[in-house]
Amino acid sequence: MADSYRRRELYRENIEQMEKEQTLRLLVIEESRNDAEALANILRNAGQASRLSYAEDLEDIVETLDQQVPDLILCAKGLENAPLSDVAEVLQQRELRVPLIAIGESGDEPAIIEAMREGASDLCSYDQPEHLQLVVKRELSQVKTSQSAQNFELKFRESEKRARMLMESSRDAIAYVHEGMHIFANRSYLEMFGFDELDEIEGTPILDMVAPDDHAEFKEFLRNYSKDGEQEGKLETRGLLPDGKQFDAEMEFTSASIDGEPCTQIIIRNQAASSKELEQKLKYLSKQDVLTGLFNRQYFIEELELAVTDAISGSSSAAVMYVLMDNFKDIKDNIGIGVADMVISDIADLLRAHTGEGDILARFGDHSFTILRKDCDADSIQVLGEELRKAVEDHIANVEDQSVTTTCSIGMSIVAESTPSAQEVLSRADLACEVARSSGGNKIHLHNPVVDERIGKERDQQMHALIRDALEKNQFQLLYQPIVSLQGDTSEKYEVLLRMLNDEGEHILPTQFLPIAEQTGQLAEIDRWVIKHAIDALAEHRAKGADAQFFIKVSGPTLTGEDLVAFIHGCIKERRIPGDALTFEIAEKAAAQQLKHAKSFVKTLQELHCKTALENFGSGPNSFQLLKHLPVDYLKIDGSFIHNLASNNDNQAMVKSILDTANSMNKKCIAVYVQDAHSLAVLWQSGVNYIQGNFLQEPSEALNYDFSGEIA
Repeated sequence: MADSYRRRELYRENIEQMEKEQTLRLLVIEESRNDAEALANILRNAGQASRLSYAEDLEDIVETLDQQVPDLILCAKGLENAPLSDVAEVLQQRELRVPLIAIGESGDEPAIIEAMREGASDLCSYDQPEHLQLVVKRELSQVKTSQSAQNFELKFRESEKRARMLMESSRDAIAYVHEGMHIFANRSYLEMFGFDELDEIEGTPILDMVAPDDHAEFKEFLRNYSKDGEQEGKLETRGLLPDGKQFDAEMEFTSASIDGEPCTQIIIRNQAASSKELEQKLKYLSKQDVLTGLFNRQYFIEELELAVTDAISGSSSAAVMYVLMDNFKDIKDNIGIGVADMVISDIADLLRAHTGEGDILARFGDHSFTILRKDCDADSIQVLGEELRKAVEDHIANVEDQSVTTTCSIGMSIVAESTPSAQEVLSRADLACEVARSSGGNKIHLHNPVVDERIGKERDQQMHALIRDALEKNQFQLLYQPIVSLQGDTSEKYEVLLRMLNDEGEHILPTQFLPIAEQTGQLAEIDRWVIKHAIDALAEHRAKGADAQFFIKVSGPTLTGEDLVAFIHGCIKERRIPGDALTFEIAEKAAAQQLKHAKSFVKTLQELHCKTALENFGSGPNSFQLLKHLPVDYLKIDGSFIHNLASNNDNQAMVKSILDTANSMNKKCIAVYVQDAHSLAVLWQSGVNYIQGNFLQEPSEALNYDFSGEIA
């Protein structure tokens, strides 16, 4: 809290200092420095103090923008090395809202229109200095207004975000009451009293949540509270649960308002909550990664957002580093995920040893790390990057009598005044890391807007061409992974997985090509290819006497297609297989974003007797709320809850919660990404219906898993 207050104070002081100084950071693009000085003197003669930066070509402009964002740019027209339209494009690419004023020989109306079409705010002629002074005054006034609006918007977004996060993350039961009736309640409150939706509790008396024997005392408290106009109050009473059970409760009353209407906020805390439950809640709020002890992804992003806010205000700069292990897949495939986790832990210790106390070091992904360093420039972050790259390269991890070596690719991005958002900083560092990795790995690369954008576009174009060729030449390949029952069901169930083949016949994973396919509109065509070829393969397999069922993924964009179900029906009819041999999976996030289409899709598939599943279940804030609209048959528990299940109490609690609720709704659950026997043992005891993962069998071209055998 103290750090946040200090940042806000520095931000405010910086704005006040800027207003006092009123020194214009001026960039002039001219043929000679003398011409640039002449333009700057025109503004100084009008009383405008300015600090001049001079550029004569695009390379100079980019270098200047990398060092500091100017308040105003004057650009002479007709420069061969810095055309006005190219300067405007550089500003647009960097998302800089800096006034760009063109300077020309003529200031007539046609010339002004032409300059504005090229991206300038206005055009001034050399022989009308007073006009230039007035235009600059106008533009700076607009900039000041825009900055003030941006600052207020920034503060508003921060306040709104913190309020929203506080409400969503609260484990306490919170409700808002007006004249004794509920008008709002958070998810914890609804779950405590057995409600699924907010509209079920709206208008319900608060008295219904209090034990009957305590009604008189509760009414008396409310009368006194309302009469005295108290702002806060506490009452110890007994709450009444849906099953009739009572519990000791402490209610906190605070005056509040919703949509401008006065009401009372009530927080109910179950006094019987055990210390173990309290410990679980504290762990949920932890900011550390369990495996490495580093900060986790969420905490890193929160810190990065604060750093971006500081940079925008001009109070400090920072740099971000994205570190990706080059050969992690080979390590995992050759020596197993358990040993690979030990290597990850070793690399984390190595990075920790080479970073300072003020650095924010986080495990960002499965085999990637991020580092945020404050008050850091391009030179020093590259020095650190090279130091880390060499340390990882020289390190030998000794695990279970095996020596494991690895290298890493490191991408870096500067957090400066021109940085639009934390997400953009991460995207730039990620792209820079990809440039380093695609250059052979074991390299570092600092984000360069021009170079990286070109490389990124070239990479996307190559992938787009590969996808097009794969669709035309059937260069996709289907793999199958068994889904095995822990409850005695011996029927065959396989998840259908997709790979793309490159020219050398090597597999390209979906994570590499599906995002590009979504951008280029090829995703629906890929999904249809998978559906058709999966149904063909299933028909051939069932023709051999197998009673098999396939689980097939359907992406969010594909759901919006009007004739998708008709296409599925046509494939089923052509291959003459029963509808219940197919289960179509929708990711929870896609279902939430395309709820109307997902609802129609599930309902229509039921008419074909096909089954449906929600995958990544539990990853969203309102997972079970979706089930009210989507009556699916299976829930595939999000893999993040299965990872380290045997040693992670939080994950065990989440899995148990999902299973308990799913059982009450007659839904079957599938645990995915099962990688070890310890997790399997926990799942067995928990009563999960099915499991899937590399511990059973890695994805394979063959449909030959023995579903009748015991799971070891």
